[in-house]
Amino acid sequence: MPSLTFLSQNTYSLAANGQIWPRTLNGSIRGSSNYIYLVIKKISMNHGYYFNFVLGYAFLERFYTVYDATSNRIGIAITPWTTVVVN
Repeated sequence: MPSLTFLSQNTYSLAANGQIWPRTLNGSIRGSSNYIYLVIKKISMNHGYYFNFVLGYAFLERFYTVYDATSNRIGIAITPWTTVVVN
């Protein structure tokens, strides 16, 4: 699976292992230990917003994020875990 790349002023990539649910937590979502579950899914609803996906758990584990609610913007930076290839 290729890296998932996000473009803004900078480019950020989420490695393949960052796009799957942690295998050790499969039981928490009533999943099978024999399967790999993706955490990336397109939101098919069109509500007129500027986005159609959510950067959630897997992304936030691998990137620092800062939210500026006053200016309606977000800051993203890499961490030591950004390019780790373990899940």
